[in-house]
Amino acid sequence: MTIAMNNIPKWFLIVMSVLFAILAICKAMLTCIEHQWGVIPGVLIALFLFGVLYGIFWFCFWFAEKVTNIYAKAYRENIVPKIEMRAIEKYIADHPIQEPVMKSPLEVLDESNQQLTMEERLHRFMETYKKEREQYIAKRDKENKEKLEKLLAYVRKTLIPYDFTAEELFQVNECVTAFVSEKIVVPTLPIKIERVGKKEELTQRDLQNFGWNIANQYHIDGMLTAQFVQYTFQAWFKEADTKNISKKLKNTNAVYRIPIDEHILDSEG
Repeated sequence: MTIAMNNIPKWFLIVMSVLFAILAICKAMLTCIEHQWGVIPGVLIALFLFGVLYGIFWFCFWFAEKVTNIYAKAYRENIVPKIEMRAIEKYIADHPIQEPVMKSPLEVLDESNQQLTMEERLHRFMETYKKEREQYIAKRDKENKEKLEKLLAYVRKTLIPYDFTAEELFQVNECVTAFVSEKIVVPTLPIKIERVGKKEELTQRDLQNFGWNIANQYHIDGMLTAQFVQYTFQAWFKEADTKNISKKLKNTNAVYRIPIDEHILDSEG
């Protein structure tokens, strides 16, 4: 902490200067009246007194600044380190360092055996998990294969009576397999299924029911099912809108050649 003249407010300096000037003028006037001196001696006396008062004022602040700086320096160099050292000593006294607990060789060996046992249990668990996962995947693949075979049998059994050729049935089988296994629809097919002969007996509603029966077994959404029906049987849905097809996939308001059947795989089993 220092008391510097630069830190003194200007208004304070102005007030003090005015007071010093008044005192100097008053003292000069009294002196001139007492000794019957003229104006010039009075002015000189006033300036002299003002300078002395103002010099004393500045000297007091300069001296206070020097004394304060000496005290602050001594405080920083002598008092502060002692305070900090006492705080450190108190903290150490309040937080003693605990000596590490030495374990006996038997305890160390026991912990090592427990760790080894944990590693062995983990290793055995991983082996069991790997075998069970392989068994689960093999069982799942087998079930999916059997489910797909039943579904393709339903497809053939449903379409053969309407004179679908072997090539056409093969193409439908491939489209169904991609639809249920990969959840994709093939927009362009190499074989064009013509709506001729007995196939003309099948309506859009029949094929929509056909698509719904298949999609229902695999929980496939309506829009993708509508695309599957539209692209697989393009001859029936040339001018149809996919969104409208998705709204009419399940038709039960009349008798259809391909009816709605929620358990087509159970009936095949």
